[in-house]
Amino acid sequence: MKIRIRHKLFFTLFLTSTVVAAGLFLFLQWSFDRGFLNYVKGQEMAQLDQLAEEITNYYGGNNGWKALEDNEFLWMRIHRDIFSVNRQSEPGQRRPDDRFSRPDRPPLSPSPPLSPSGVGERIVLFDADKQKVVGGPPEDFEGITLRPIIYKDKTIGYLGLIPVTELSQSGDLRFVQQQTQTFGLVALIMLAVSILLSFPVTIHLLRPIRELTDGTLRLIGGKFKTRIPVTTGDELGQLSAHFNILATTLEKNEKSRQQWVADISHELRTPLSVLRGEVEALQDGIRPLGPKTLDPLHSEIMHLERLVNDLYELSMSDIGALNYKRIPVNPVGILTGTLELFEQRFAGKGVELTSSFPQGFQNSLLGDPDRLHQLFTNLLENSLRYTDAPGKLEVHVT
Repeated sequence: MKIRIRHKLFFTLFLTSTVVAAGLFLFLQWSFDRGFLNYVKGQEMAQLDQLAEEITNYYGGNNGWKALEDNEFLWMRIHRDIFSVNRQSEPGQRRPDDRFSRPDRPPLSPSPPLSPSGVGERIVLFDADKQKVVGGPPEDFEGITLRPIIYKDKTIGYLGLIPVTELSQSGDLRFVQQQTQTFGLVALIMLAVSILLSFPVTIHLLRPIRELTDGTLRLIGGKFKTRIPVTTGDELGQLSAHFNILATTLEKNEKSRQQWVADISHELRTPLSVLRGEVEALQDGIRPLGPKTLDPLHSEIMHLERLVNDLYELSMSDIGALNYKRIPVNPVGILTGTLELFEQRFAGKGVELTSSFPQGFQNSLLGDPDRLHQLFTNLLENSLRYTDAPGKLEVHVT
């Protein structure tokens, strides 16, 4: 199954947009989780500082931590009372902070303790020697954050906070879930917008390719006047410009081929017409058969042979199969010999032939003497054929 470049380009843009949207979603989620977790930790440290202030009053009212040792019920009750008071207190409302400072306070009424969740279950109370008094899970306290408790300029203990690794409060989790859904929605919107934008982008990028394809089909059909507009300066624009250069070259070659065929037809028609006339005259008995009548026929046949040889050599040159010699030659000597062969013909047509060569010219070059002789012959032949009498041909060598 062949996949068109339109589909490949669309899927490439779609895959890129999907990867970018997914990466953005994951990055935003990671950044928010990290930031929100740090925010929660900051709030917990503030609560820890507040608890340290409250627990100092308890220490002063009870002359130590004896009543709190391994008393999880009382420890969680203190958490509940302090944090609930913090949540319910308003500006101007008195907080009952002194209830811990009265040794004769009434005993706490038996009520169900708070569930060990949130920050309460991760707070541990240590004495001045950093020995656990109460609180915290029965495990190693590696990585715990300690906050000293100061009473009358003396460290009486430490409050430890086990670092949080994930959110557990339902309210926090709901907030995080809402933000996750928002981030997911933003990523989906970005993906949808990218997909919608990929259609016009694909059409814009494929327009030069489509024009190149149509132009190539027209060239295959022989329409060498085909040109395509160059609308961009990128690689596709350069390719379009090169296509136009190719079309121009093909058009010129086609015109040259047509002109060449016309010239060859004209060149072949003349000797063939002469041969036909002479042969018909011999057949009709108008001219007797003899050397005088055969010489013109032989001359025209030699002319045809030269034309055929020229065509053969031209075809061999086009396919790169023409052989050349590379030997030291004197081009002036070859030109001089060629001029001597044409002196009588120029004089017979009334065209004056003169030459001017440097004295003692002995410079040589690597070349093919036969091809040079052919070159000079073609030049002199064309000059003789297309120079009206009286005329003059001057040959100079520099």
